Amino acid sequence: MSKSAQKILNTAEQLFNQQSFSAVGVDLIRDESGCSKTTLYTYFKNKHQLVYSVLQARDEHFRQSLLTAIQEFEGLEALEKIYDWHIHWFQADHFKGCLFVRAVGESNAADTDILAISQAHKQWIRDLIQSKTACLPQQQKISALFYLQLEGLISTILVDGFNAQTCNQQKALIFQLIYLLMAQPSK
Repeated sequence: MSKSAQKILNTAEQLFNQQSFSAVGVDLIRDESGCSKTTLYTYFKNKHQLVYSVLQARDEHFRQSLLTAIQEFEGLEALEKIYDWHIHWFQADHFKGCLFVRAVGESNAADTDILAISQAHKQWIRDLIQSKTACLPQQQKISALFYLQLEGLISTILVDGFNAQTCNQQKALIFQLIYLLMAQPSK
């Protein structure tokens, strides 16, 4: 990807994340990126394609970052690292919740590619959690519980703001529930 295209993509992601997809127009992206409208349209044929490209880049960055953080861990250690990675993300100045959820919320039924990439992103997270918990008893239940707890925590932090005590309490609770599930006989 050219330097100009990358600059446009990074600027668009930052603006979409800070504001919203519908509130940010191509003129603002052009102005903030320092590129001409011609350059913008050379790389992205329309705003929809730019939104999709931003989500692709965000997904790739998210995956790489999370995999790097947990690559050598399995089981409960992996879940703890996944949780901690999210806590670190929540504390970032740019945290505005999940960009994929927001994209789906701002899209319409015709935006099937936006829905598809968002669903694929969420499915990748579920699959990652399942792969890292394969060694645990009650793996399916633990994976589902952990995934839903993370999704809920993303919304909680977005609405209520980051609170270390709340995050620590939630972490203790989720692992307490996981231990209870692990102690149950498999059915």
